[in-house]
Amino acid sequence: MRQLYFISAAAFAIAAATFAPPALAATRASPASCHQAVNGLISLLDGKMDNTALYRDTYAVVVNTCGPASPPAPAAQPATPPDRTTCDNLAAAMNDIIEDDKMNTPAFLKARSAFAQSCAPR
Repeated sequence: MRQLYFISAAAFAIAAATFAPPALAATRASPASCHQAVNGLISLLDGKMDNTALYRDTYAVVVNTCGPASPPAPAAQPATPPDRTTCDNLAAAMNDIIEDDKMNTPAFLKARSAFAQSCAPR
């Protein structure tokens, strides 16, 4: 009887591990939605609206859900706010990678990390 219990428990554990989707996979955004979010960041930066709630929300979406899952990069808190042109260029670089269909590559992860560290909401 014990053997039947252990066999059933082992079969359940294997099935759960095999068929369960990864936890982070369900929370990742699609390339199309990330493309729109990055375009939104660029628009907000161009409009000098990087101190708004909308910028904070859009920034969080891009940094937390676009591209490969990774540990969050700590946002640097420079003494002076980053130049909007620099942030605009970093966002445009992310956009280019998304348009090249390479959002799930290390190149996007690097661009996203650079943006996250340099262009945190004010």
